[in-house]
Amino acid sequence: MFKTPLLLCDRRIYTYKGKWKNPNQDLDDNIFYFIKEPLTLVADYTKGREQLVETMTITVYGAKPICKEDIITLDNGTKYRVQQLTYNYVEHNILVKDLLKPRIESIDLVLV
Repeated sequence: MFKTPLLLCDRRIYTYKGKWKNPNQDLDDNIFYFIKEPLTLVADYTKGREQLVETMTITVYGAKPICKEDIITLDNGTKYRVQQLTYNYVEHNILVKDLLKPRIESIDLVLV
């Protein structure tokens, strides 16, 4: 039984191209993403003070080893830090869905 890889990114869905600073390399990796939730202001309470912090949620294509506190540069050049991430899994064959290791289709990133 062969599994088909998730190699081709649909650029009609993932319309933006950004950069991810890979801590294992000197070069930045390209990421393709779309904006799931636009830029908003959220109240953040640190040391007893309320501050308004910009936050947005993007969905990145593929299974990159992104972790918390990584730096993401968006297509307009602004840099954000990853605060939270959620993996989205996919398996198209329903008959063997429970038998196989799930594949990561995309990652939801909350940026601050």
